[in-house]
Amino acid sequence: MAESVSDRFRIVQKIAAVKQNVAQAISDEFFVNHPEWAARYGERGRSICTADTCFHLEFLAGAIEAGSPEAFADYARWTARMLSAREVAAHALDENFVQLGKHLSPKLAPDEREWVLTFLARGRAACLQPEPASTAPPTGDRLELTRKVFIAAILAGNRHAALNIVEEALRDGHSHLDIYVGVFTESLRRVGELWELNKISVAQEHMATAITQYAIAAIYPRMVPAAGHRGNMVVTGVAGELHQVGANLVADAMEAHGWTVRFLGTNLPHSSILAAVEEISADMLCISTTIVANLPSVVDLVETVRHKLKESTPKIVLGGAAYRRSSQFAAELGATEGGTDLRRALALYCG
Repeated sequence: MAESVSDRFRIVQKIAAVKQNVAQAISDEFFVNHPEWAARYGERGRSICTADTCFHLEFLAGAIEAGSPEAFADYARWTARMLSAREVAAHALDENFVQLGKHLSPKLAPDEREWVLTFLARGRAACLQPEPASTAPPTGDRLELTRKVFIAAILAGNRHAALNIVEEALRDGHSHLDIYVGVFTESLRRVGELWELNKISVAQEHMATAITQYAIAAIYPRMVPAAGHRGNMVVTGVAGELHQVGANLVADAMEAHGWTVRFLGTNLPHSSILAAVEEISADMLCISTTIVANLPSVVDLVETVRHKLKESTPKIVLGGAAYRRSSQFAAELGATEGGTDLRRALALYCG
């Protein structure tokens, strides 16, 4: 079995090198074996089949690089669920996985072949067997499987896959807010944990964040702003704050719920933030902070705004991961209670 990182990386490179040719061969073979599909879907169906097979290969490679057959099983479950919603039976996906083993095997050394077939077998079992009923109380987290697959995609560096997963969740009836909270926020929290545990590199952490921002930007234009106007808001991070995804999510969600939002990004001079607050006569200033070390900068920004604007100072709201261990900070600063939950923020300011 190929157990080392270098062994797994070598397999991944081989899969990447043959991905397109293998996907095309599998698609051609599938349509020969199933002429009813050719009659029903035509050349467009063949093209979709090729693209889907590339998708399978990309997730297979990502799971192999992570050394996790269960990650590929999660992907298989998600794909089977998605295909079932389109009246495509799970055995079609199972057949595709069998074809993957058949077409990849000649490209691999015996030990590599054994490793790949183990992953494919796990995927086949997962797509054919219904998910076991849980004995635990229901959590209501309908996006758990979507989130698992999304995490696998962003850690593998696959922007196309990540966006497809999000698009599928939207088609499945989940709201933008569901995805912002249940997929983006929770996925990046998990990525942060993996980095803290030294299970992923800083490059992977940055890549995962960048791909999440790409997905946010891709679905943002389809958010429909609420009727009416709640007020003007500036959303920003203090000088020294380098993480802006959380602030981005807050800005988008507030805008969709009736606020006119000026999103400044993060790591800005406090004089620039003050100028933006004055320019739009902001009713609220939301300051995002992810690192406790940046709390002194928060104090400086709040004091600067209050000193310059006096009675025109907007309501100041603090949010972000830094406040998980600093629950009294907001009250001591005379600001609205700091929090880390986007749904709570919406309930407070958009309810």
